Amino acid sequence: MRSTVRTPTLKLATARLEFSNDRRVMVALNVVAVTALVCLVVMIGSRLYADSEAPAAALAALRRQDVALQAELSRARIELELERSTRTALARQVTELTEETSELKSRLDFFNAQSGRPDRAR
Repeated sequence: MRSTVRTPTLKLATARLEFSNDRRVMVALNVVAVTALVCLVVMIGSRLYADSEAPAAALAALRRQDVALQAELSRARIELELERSTRTALARQVTELTEETSELKSRLDFFNAQSGRPDRAR
């Protein structure tokens, strides 16, 4: 026959399997889910920030290179202007010396003609 005394073990053994509606489990699952989402957002944000830093670094390097090239261009322009002015001055000096040589030849021819000496071979 059946005994009317029910022990806790017997009660557990014969009870139906039911999932409890324990709030602690739900809160823990929610905390884990929120933590996972926050970690995911932080990882994605750090990747995006790192990716945005690469073009900024490249842009800074290009700007430094641009400044260096501008300085070199300025120096080359100054050298070119100096060369042009030197060339102009030398051309002017050559022209003056050519005119002076022509004038001196003309005087020499005049003096040779006055003194009666023949023109020497040069």
